[in-house]
Amino acid sequence: RILDAYVNTADFKAKYPNAQFWESGIVMLEYSQGSGDTLDNREAGYFEYTTQTLSGDHIATTDEKIADTLGLFQNTNYYGPVLFELGYKTTFVGLEEVFEGLREGAKAKFILPPWLTNTDNEPEWGNNQSIIYDVELKHVITNILKWEEDTMRAYANIHYPGLDTLSSNFYYKKLNDVAKDTIDGSKIKVYYVGRLLDGWVFDTNIADTAKKYGIYDASNSYNPLEVTYNKDLDAMIKDNSLVTGFCMAIQEMGYGEKAFTMFGSKYGYDYDGKDPIGPSQPLSFWLH
Repeated sequence: RILDAYVNTADFKAKYPNAQFWESGIVMLEYSQGSGDTLDNREAGYFEYTTQTLSGDHIATTDEKIADTLGLFQNTNYYGPVLFELGYKTTFVGLEEVFEGLREGAKAKFILPPWLTNTDNEPEWGNNQSIIYDVELKHVITNILKWEEDTMRAYANIHYPGLDTLSSNFYYKKLNDVAKDTIDGSKIKVYYVGRLLDGWVFDTNIADTAKKYGIYDASNSYNPLEVTYNKDLDAMIKDNSLVTGFCMAIQEMGYGEKAFTMFGSKYGYDYDGKDPIGPSQPLSFWLH
């Protein structure tokens, strides 16, 4: 009823005279097709977007400048294109309906009704709101795993020429010379800095680093992370509730060692991601 009332106001009709009303309930306000690769089912696309309520209150944006202008900016939020996958039940069904068939460079502004804000695996939003999306498709990815591999390879070639994987989608580089002791079963302490490959720091337990990148939290003690070491990788992951790639890197280290590691999403947060980490996102860590 709220959506019906909104689209029948004189202001709406004057602002969007060419609005299209889709059978599913989506209201397409503005649309321009791109000229690049087409986004099809079982593929993924990187999108910039801004969302707001029908009353004009902004909810979220991937654009740092817009966030700053609107007073929404937070250093702990990631700004930049976000990956949406089609056909894997990880994206709202209404967004999939709009996104499929878009070409790189396409822009669309539309209203997504609440009954289309589910993923087939999850219920609708509890707030029952219609949301206005303003999106732009920046890049189409036809093979997500290959994209991850190519992205990490390019990063390694720039920052660590000659560095190769120790196993599929897992990179490790020792940064100093120390004797590697056997530490199976020991409690060890680790300092770390976690980054995406564009350099954005998403987590650290080093206070000065947190302050430098604007993510300092006074309630955080910034003590080294205590890890129970185990040669059995599965046991180590279970005992510490850490992502697989982090544990794989620790297993390569010795006391006093500093290292760089980088790994694909299958060793991180996989296809789902974990806020603020998006889906299918390679991660990197500096470790000590």
